[in-house]
Amino acid sequence: MDKKNFIFMMFSTFLLFPQEISAFGAVLHYQGEVDDREAYFADLRVISNRTDADKLGGATEIKEIDVTAVYENPNKPEFVHMKLQFECQNAFSIDMSTHKLSENTKKIKAGDTVKFRIGPGSYKLRRSDLKSEPLNVSDWKTSNAPMLSKAGAIACNSIEFDQALHAAIKGNDFDFDGFGNRISKLGLPSDMMLIGQTLPPDFLDFAWRQFWWEKLFAGERPDPSGKWHKKVSKAEKEAAIKQLEEMQNKIKPEVEAAKQSLMAGIKKSQTEMAALKSSGKRADGSKLTPIESNLILLWKGRPEKDIVTIMGNPAFNQAGDSRFLRYTKYWEKQGFMAYNAYGNAIGGEVGGYAECFVEFKTKQDDKGEWRVDDILVRSNYEDAGLGRTKGLCQDLAQQASQIESLR
Repeated sequence: MDKKNFIFMMFSTFLLFPQEISAFGAVLHYQGEVDDREAYFADLRVISNRTDADKLGGATEIKEIDVTAVYENPNKPEFVHMKLQFECQNAFSIDMSTHKLSENTKKIKAGDTVKFRIGPGSYKLRRSDLKSEPLNVSDWKTSNAPMLSKAGAIACNSIEFDQALHAAIKGNDFDFDGFGNRISKLGLPSDMMLIGQTLPPDFLDFAWRQFWWEKLFAGERPDPSGKWHKKVSKAEKEAAIKQLEEMQNKIKPEVEAAKQSLMAGIKKSQTEMAALKSSGKRADGSKLTPIESNLILLWKGRPEKDIVTIMGNPAFNQAGDSRFLRYTKYWEKQGFMAYNAYGNAIGGEVGGYAECFVEFKTKQDDKGEWRVDDILVRSNYEDAGLGRTKGLCQDLAQQASQIESLR
């Protein structure tokens, strides 16, 4: 067996590693008066790069983020799920012939005018019969509407947002103030609510249970399909109000509910990660997964330009004395599941999502050349099965193992 095939077999053997803690959503925006309120939620699990292959490494790139709008008004859909695409300034442009980087100093921040469109895969859930209906892809437009501007700020600064999110996770706790301070640098509200939910039906349920609960328990939720209705007993209503009053003693009910949802998601992810063991340690004592150990063995100390040669144009970020080059593969199938007000499934369509990313961390040596210092590999999946994630990581591992081609 030649060395190249042996390296790939080594990667294929060690592809079970902890999931990244990224199964979170955000309450992106809230607006409207009673009877016509709207809540907008962003899925933070994955922000996709939709840039055409022939435009990679240019001054701009196309980023896509999933946003779900939930409506109170009976004349509007239950929700609209949008694949919002934004034209973003590349943090750095890479000259593919010289592998040199040039920094773009302008960043999109919340409040700025953004260029956007509704991308493929968007749909709405009709209120009349709870059936999904696809939305047409829109033309490119510009807007400074608060929801779009905030969504664009997250999408176009996805690495910074991701770093702020994970820096705030302290074991089973979350540093809300620290997170708020970090995202405020992107123009985002420091009190942006994070929740454990990530799918459109979960956002729908959250909006009615936490924002519009008074209508829900009064039996005033719009229900032309007849599938949401169930008479609430006196005991159920009293128990729900008691719970809300307990939350009120701490903070606003919707804010406290968001915090509880977020903390439950963190604890669940931490428990899952603790149950999986990995071998090897970084210099700071933290454990490496097997695939990270193998990648570092191959890449430690190699020049940054070799990464670009093998892996192509990355999602790039620089912080302090380190650079981060991230490569992501994902699989997605749209779907939805509808629930009534008491959590009972009443229908839907099966979907799924999976992703894997490899992030190279580089630092300058004593001659000023950027070289690989560390590598992070993480995967995540939702209703797709670990096999999907494994396949994505195999693709990345195989690509990274082509290091022999540099000789």
